[in-house]
Amino acid sequence: MGVTWAIIYGERMTKTDDRRSRRREQTRARLIDAARTLMAERGFNEVGIAEITEAADLGTGTFYNYFSSREQMQAAVAEDSVEKVGDILDREVSSLEDPAEAFAGSLRHLVRHALSDRVWGGFLVQMGAAHPALVRILGPRARRDLLRGLESGRFTIDDLDLATTCTFGSLIASIQLAMDSEPREDRDQIFARAMLRMVGVPAGEAAEVAARPLPEIDLT
Repeated sequence: MGVTWAIIYGERMTKTDDRRSRRREQTRARLIDAARTLMAERGFNEVGIAEITEAADLGTGTFYNYFSSREQMQAAVAEDSVEKVGDILDREVSSLEDPAEAFAGSLRHLVRHALSDRVWGGFLVQMGAAHPALVRILGPRARRDLLRGLESGRFTIDDLDLATTCTFGSLIASIQLAMDSEPREDRDQIFARAMLRMVGVPAGEAAEVAARPLPEIDLT
């Protein structure tokens, strides 16, 4: 009997812990969603903690159960936003038959999204190419696309790690340049063409691949 009750008690505790964990995840998601919405309306650095908790319909003190500062919240919003975009690109672009088109398409969509959603673009620029979260989220994806091109013979790459790092650095720098410059409709194509040239695709072919129609994708 004692063993039976111990098992039942243990199962109840597990279910209770699971419910608490789900509630914590849901509350954290509410805070992140509220912060993202406000940042999109006002700007990355223009939103206070009290405004976030009010928009999430939570007490101000609840914020500190999940984040130690506004900066930590900003990082969480950025990471969540970048992860979602990466997941969408995985489904919609990486399956393209031509590795060069998949690589270029992902980069073009990232540049376009950064320019159409400047809060999101600001996330990338402020995080920077060396930010651990950005490396963790987009690094494996960039490496996968580069490796696919290398193994297919489409790309010529001497050092895969260096090529991945160069792709990251160039992406962030190009987005910052585009955000600070006069609008140009072909920013994404120019960047993708340069990255294809970096991995050994001939100039004429790189220009053709970078100019191919993009799949219609909603990254919001």
